[in-house]
Amino acid sequence: MKRRFILLFVVLALAGDFCVAESRPTRRHFLWRVVNAPAPFYLVGSMHALRKSDYSVLADFDPVIDQSQKLIFERDPGANDPTDLWRKLNAHATYPRGVTIQQKVSPSTFALLKRIARIPLGAYETQKPWAIAAFNLKAQGMETVKSRWSVDHYVYEKTRHRAAMGGLETMDEFARTFSEMSDRESESYLLQAIEYGQRSPELLNETIAAWKSGSAERIYQLYSPRRNGPDGYWRWIEKRSSLWIPRIEDAMKSGKPTMIIAGALHLSGPRGVIAQLQKRGYKLEQL
Repeated sequence: MKRRFILLFVVLALAGDFCVAESRPTRRHFLWRVVNAPAPFYLVGSMHALRKSDYSVLADFDPVIDQSQKLIFERDPGANDPTDLWRKLNAHATYPRGVTIQQKVSPSTFALLKRIARIPLGAYETQKPWAIAAFNLKAQGMETVKSRWSVDHYVYEKTRHRAAMGGLETMDEFARTFSEMSDRESESYLLQAIEYGQRSPELLNETIAAWKSGSAERIYQLYSPRRNGPDGYWRWIEKRSSLWIPRIEDAMKSGKPTMIIAGALHLSGPRGVIAQLQKRGYKLEQL
């Protein structure tokens, strides 16, 4: 059974494939090179789904893809079975018998859910908020983007027969980022996901524009929590990014030409991968 994260982010969000180029003398991409690494080392901000019309842009990444001998995605493509991932997530998605979401979230959040839901209460009342966001929310415009046009898919297809591959996290680790959420974190995650959905399809278009122009600043501006608003989804992004840093450093120290491919949101913001590596003394150049 295929279930897609609809947080407009994952595909888009998490990547930001969006389109309004800023005025710069030369075009930049969502691509960085670590200048002081012992071997060529690149970080690519991915859009986990794109529109077919955007796919030709990905050829711009070919020179660094061809140079890379190892590709490290968020999760190893060779061990990322969608059915297995769904099973692991679903195992943590519901409350114990007798517990409902109405008992776990604020009255205002529950009222919002009832107002926007297009399915009966019985279909989601035992689901945790993060699971509702992941499995039930749908945002306008998402039907125009597909994972087969993603940065991840493009890189994988070009390198799967000649390069080593790996992942920044396992499926179990990814599932734990949800199962370990507190009630407050889970509710906040849902509220932020709803807010993203209410801003689409404009948010999708703006994200793709920002990604195409290589603007991590704009991506952060589009997705960071609004003042006094929920921050659950963004904190989830930052938590995962922090867990990846030691693995990125280990890959860098290996001395093998490597490319990291992760959602563009993970590379953005003051606690994103780029900022964290810079704080550790690495010098990065945007290409």
